[in-house]
Amino acid sequence: MSKPRYRWQRRVRHPWVFALMLASLVIFCVMLWLPTQYLLVDGSNDKQHHIGFFFGLTLLCWFSLRYHPAWQLCMLLLFAVLSELSQHWVPHRHSSWDDLQANLTGIALGYVLLILIKLGKKFLSKGS
Repeated sequence: MSKPRYRWQRRVRHPWVFALMLASLVIFCVMLWLPTQYLLVDGSNDKQHHIGFFFGLTLLCWFSLRYHPAWQLCMLLLFAVLSELSQHWVPHRHSSWDDLQANLTGIALGYVLLILIKLGKKFLSKGS
């Protein structure tokens, strides 16, 4: 394998997945700081949106970055907490412990799926 030409290539596993992750983060941050009446999503199933976003973000982070899984988990947890705390300073928005719990649930479900995938691969390779 050849040596990476650029510094970012040492940290990014799949550039297109990384671009998708960055785009989803930008869209999330824009939606995070908009007043609720301008959001395109219904607020009745808010927790499912939090779980789904952080579940997807966990998978995108795993498949796009070359960081150790513990560092990835720290980055995801930090983003989950900061995204809720930053709403405290946005007019017409508020922080919620329930939203933070939904964020953490999405991250946990993402890691459970990744562990199951790894165990399945290990089991299938032993069976062959």
